[in-house]
Amino acid sequence: MKKLEQYLTKRVKIISISDRTYIGKVTGIVPAQDNEPEIDELSILNELDNRNYSLFENEIKSIRIIKE
Repeated sequence: MKKLEQYLTKRVKIISISDRTYIGKVTGIVPAQDNEPEIDELSILNELDNRNYSLFENEIKSIRIIKE
């Protein structure tokens, strides 16, 4: 299981299981116990289109912190 909390407020690059790329700051985390379905969720402000996205943990193929 990924520890999504470690990415909060960090600039990251995410590749989703549908091969979509997101680059930007993680703006929020919703833990599984507070979510329906019970899966961790991450919110990112995507620099590529200046929109906010929410991704469930099981939709994330890869995530890494990138330099500012």
